[in-house]
Amino acid sequence: MPAIAAPLPIIRPITDLRTQLNDVCTQATDTQEPVVLTKNGVASYVLMDSDAYEATERRNRVYLALREAEIEEQYRPEAVSAEESDAKMREIFALWGLDYAPASKER
Repeated sequence: MPAIAAPLPIIRPITDLRTQLNDVCTQATDTQEPVVLTKNGVASYVLMDSDAYEATERRNRVYLALREAEIEEQYRPEAVSAEESDAKMREIFALWGLDYAPASKER
């Protein structure tokens, strides 16, 4: 059994939208959970309070940004010192037949 159990989903028949619309909307607002609407016993639609939806979307955007940062960190090359960078630039300029003079020694 997981440490944190997810709450059971709120399930209602889609006909409740026609007969008890205010009740369905109030339930979605009060619980801040999605209401699953079924058609012939099969989940067909999800009704969700707009504040809950925005919070979920915000949480998803933050999660995706963090996940992207984790992936970038895995593939980011190691930092290069100024001396290593200057040495590499000298090699490149030498291939071109040019002299390389760093702009400034102050760093």
